[in-house]
Amino acid sequence: MSQRATTADDTWQFTFVGDRRALTLPDLVTALVEGIAHSAIAPGDKLPPERRLAELLGVGRSALREALKSLDLLGLIEIRQGDGTYLSASHSSMLTRAVGWGVFLNAEHTRQLVDARYFVEAGLARLAARNRKERDLDLLEESLARMRAATNSADFAEADTKFHFAIAQAADNTVLASVLESTRTLLTQWVVRVAAGLKDQGALIEQHQAIANAITEMDEEGAETAMRVHIAEVTRRLYEEIELPKR
Repeated sequence: MSQRATTADDTWQFTFVGDRRALTLPDLVTALVEGIAHSAIAPGDKLPPERRLAELLGVGRSALREALKSLDLLGLIEIRQGDGTYLSASHSSMLTRAVGWGVFLNAEHTRQLVDARYFVEAGLARLAARNRKERDLDLLEESLARMRAATNSADFAEADTKFHFAIAQAADNTVLASVLESTRTLLTQWVVRVAAGLKDQGALIEQHQAIANAITEMDEEGAETAMRVHIAEVTRRLYEEIELPKR
């Protein structure tokens, strides 16, 4: 991954926001993203050292660390212990993704999003079992095949995401599908985190297969139950990966 050698202050365009009480985490995340977007930083480049970044923004290092962890969770930066922080996404996508997800950047809101996904996806699985067409089954099998063939966590996450959206399509409910669609970017990043933390994705593939089997058999109860089991398991692993305390 490339890295620029220059670290002169004139390359950084971070706005001084001040460590004031009214400054929220989404405010600080937005300031970080805007500073990155206006600075001479390209994907793969290293951000300023934590101490200097805190000075440029005028915030405490503990608040800065929380904001950086949020961007890391979103997949926009990569924090390498003992090395530094690197940009991992294009400028054009960063602002939209970070600002759009600003409301979900603290522990309680993350839990709320996970809870929402649990109920939305369980409902979609039940509806998919009721309404699925043959073309929907083909998409599920194609996604499963891609999961099995994946050689890295990013490819696995892409196939996993396609599987879940194939279920949303099969459910034939545009309202629930749109709710899931609004979470696509963040959910994909979470799958990457979970998959990367596993030595073998076999258990996750089996869970997806159980969901697909129930949908194929038009077993509404079985599909919903299998999805609930799957979401509960990935949620547990996600909490471990992002170090979010369980309730």
